[in-house]
Amino acid sequence: GIPVVCITGSNGKTIVKEWLYHLLKIDFDIVRSPKSYNSQLGVPLSVWMMDKQHELGIFEDGISLPGEMELLEKIIQPQIGIITNITNAHNEGFINEQQKTIEKLKLFAHCDILIYRKDEAVIENNIPENKNTLSWSINPATNASVLISDIEWLSDKTLFTIHYHQQPIHITIPFTDLASFENAVHAILTALYIHESNKTLNAETINRITLQAQELPVVSM
Repeated sequence: GIPVVCITGSNGKTIVKEWLYHLLKIDFDIVRSPKSYNSQLGVPLSVWMMDKQHELGIFEDGISLPGEMELLEKIIQPQIGIITNITNAHNEGFINEQQKTIEKLKLFAHCDILIYRKDEAVIENNIPENKNTLSWSINPATNASVLISDIEWLSDKTLFTIHYHQQPIHITIPFTDLASFENAVHAILTALYIHESNKTLNAETINRITLQAQELPVVSM
């Protein structure tokens, strides 16, 4: 009976989960997967942690074979989906990356919205046409829902601007690698969307998210 966010992808699931928790923990009572509990056993164990006082669930989900995701989708029943990326990691149980992408996207068969990077061609090309999405890109030509611009890679931090509903939101994160940048964008966009859905997206919450983004923690896997 509470909103549930579920994260899948080849890499970054645990980091996005922990960073989204970090961005929202002041505003919501959150239940989330412990550590990297994203397997056929770890997902049910995570969901069992949900209790009456919780206002938001954040779970991660990984698969190793076709057919597994339909089972996990029935357990988690996410309203908000995030797919981080698709790489050649954990390819053993799949014919190719397209099959793996299609299988992972089954997690979001009934979700209200799917958040993803539009530059990821294998994801972009396999999303069902009728799926409601919140996409992002660093390339204006992609016509993504959200444009990321003004990226500055400094020695100890990365600066960028998120144009959310054409409103520029200036972000600083304490990481300088591409993977952290992508994970941070996924987490921040989801935090903004959740506040918007709860009708609590205002100058105060945006300011709080930007301040929390400056203190994103190192996540031990």
